[in-house]
Amino acid sequence: MPNWLLILVGVGAIVALFASTRPGQRLRRRLPIRAIQQGRAPKKDRDYLLQVCRGDSAQVERLLDLERRKNPELSEAQAYRRAIRSHLRDKM
Repeated sequence: MPNWLLILVGVGAIVALFASTRPGQRLRRRLPIRAIQQGRAPKKDRDYLLQVCRGDSAQVERLLDLERRKNPELSEAQAYRRAIRSHLRDKM
């Protein structure tokens, strides 16, 4: 195997490992590439949570961070659903 191919495989492995860490997942969520954003929240969920937070994106992030602290393995879609459920439960 040529040295450049071995280096390419090594770099790919390092990137894959980084993508599985919390900082890597945060970076992946911010990248506009749709293929690596599996588990992304549907637009209607993002819009609804932003609406109930009166357009305050910082409040949305606080709610999502709270859900992620409780369950760090949540995807973005799952975190949005749990934040919406919490909001609805508190509203009742």
